[in-house]
Amino acid sequence: MARSSDRRQQQLARQKAQTAATARQRKARRRKQFAAGGVAVLVVLSTLGAFLGSKSSTTKPATTTTTAVSTSSTLQKSGITPPAVAPGATLTGATPCPAEDGSSARTTSFESAPTTCIDNTHFYTATITTTKGPLTIQLNPKVSPQTVNTFVVLARYHYYDGQPITDVRSRASFTAGMAFSGGTAQPGFDIPGEIPAKGSVFTPGALSLAPASASNGIGGQLVFATFDQAPDNSQQVTPLGIMLSGDATLTAINKLASESGKPTELVTITSISVVQSGAIPS
Repeated sequence: MARSSDRRQQQLARQKAQTAATARQRKARRRKQFAAGGVAVLVVLSTLGAFLGSKSSTTKPATTTTTAVSTSSTLQKSGITPPAVAPGATLTGATPCPAEDGSSARTTSFESAPTTCIDNTHFYTATITTTKGPLTIQLNPKVSPQTVNTFVVLARYHYYDGQPITDVRSRASFTAGMAFSGGTAQPGFDIPGEIPAKGSVFTPGALSLAPASASNGIGGQLVFATFDQAPDNSQQVTPLGIMLSGDATLTAINKLASESGKPTELVTITSISVVQSGAIPS
């Protein structure tokens, strides 16, 4: 009887211990579930907060202001009237060819057009020095032989030395107009224009001689094409050649444009030198 009672107590003790262990396990699982749920809530709240915050920041009116780009012209209304240049010597009778080395005396008035002083089978390279920098132009007598010859003769007689830029049209062209004191505006003669039948393509720096009068005879006025508006330049000019170098000079002079066409700063041609270069391909 005693033995049976002992066994019974042992069974009850094991059951009690098992029940307690099961209760502890359930309690532990509940703690884990609670902790996991809390973390999930925090994650959700954090994500929601970030979303709401970003949404708020994107819908919040900007506190900075922007300046609209003006579509109106930024050019000055007008510029300066360049002073007239003192004239050089006068040649009467036939016009002889000037010295190729540039040693001829400065001459600005001629009684007659020059004879042919260049080799029409070769290019010529003109270095035009201005107060804004140099321009190097390749002259092509094959395109306009008489006009190139006239320019070379005038340049070697220093006709252009000291001449100002008298007109600057933004991104289109600038002109060295002849303005000698005493009223003279041309070398004293003109030559027939040599305008290409198919027209001219004005690339940046392309050089031309402009008509001297209503008769379209060519005088001494130089026209330089500049940038993207150059295709609109007058076709009533005779092309001399293309620019080999001088982008910085073109840009500097282009910046001096005004609405009136007058330059906003005095720019002059200080000298022009011309040398014969390579043969023109046949």
